[in-house]
Amino acid sequence: MKRAVLILLAAMLGLISLPVRAAPSQEQTDLEAAAVAEAEMASEVRAGADPRQAAARLDRMYATLEARYPRSEAVLAAHGDFLWMAERKQEAFAVWQQAEKLDGNNADLCLRLGSCWLEMGDTGRATRYFERAAALAPRDALLHFHLGNDLYLFRHQLATPLEPEAAVVDRALSELKRAVEIEPLNAEYAKGYAETFYSLPVAKWPDALKAWQHLYDISQDKSLAAINLARVSLQMKDKPGARAYLAEVTAPDFEALKKKLMAQAGGGAGD
Repeated sequence: MKRAVLILLAAMLGLISLPVRAAPSQEQTDLEAAAVAEAEMASEVRAGADPRQAAARLDRMYATLEARYPRSEAVLAAHGDFLWMAERKQEAFAVWQQAEKLDGNNADLCLRLGSCWLEMGDTGRATRYFERAAALAPRDALLHFHLGNDLYLFRHQLATPLEPEAAVVDRALSELKRAVEIEPLNAEYAKGYAETFYSLPVAKWPDALKAWQHLYDISQDKSLAAINLARVSLQMKDKPGARAYLAEVTAPDFEALKKKLMAQAGGGAGD
């Protein structure tokens, strides 16, 4: 909802043009006003206002909205967002559970509830919500990336006799790769996918090389991808390839690692 407010402000300033569409509903207008109020109160708190008073005002505002729109999943979701950001996570969870009763097939809501279950330590239930979210919005790269990270990080806990750890990892890689395919220019997704190849139970260095090459292709600063391309090349016994990639590493932060890898690749420290 805050993103919608920013888009509207940009349109008013003439920075972008918006397509002609139907007038927003009163509920949408009220939610946008709530987002503006949250931003204004956050600014007040940063300027020295009492955060408890600001939170109380927002609580009253959301209570009014929930009374006005008792069947609105969107209002409950927005209220839960506020509570979560205010570190009132149990309250946020309760509000989002109410919203789920109204619309259990909302991908964003499933992501929120999955985050709650993860916060409470129930990785199995959290993963099921993340899976539902990705299935409900198959073209949303963030949901696939989130699911992939969850599967990878908690692969030990999620493994079962029917789906051993190696299978969980394969599914994690598939979800991370899907996020990259949907948003191929997103460097965060590309980097996250490529990094997983370093700790696989069974090495997949050719796939790792492709993943880091993609990050190299879309990055303005090539050093991070190049240093990792060199590492993977060494794993594949390709010393000439490693030296070629190391020549592309210019960032000072990688200088020590570059010298170490160059030595392994059979090149001089100054090459």
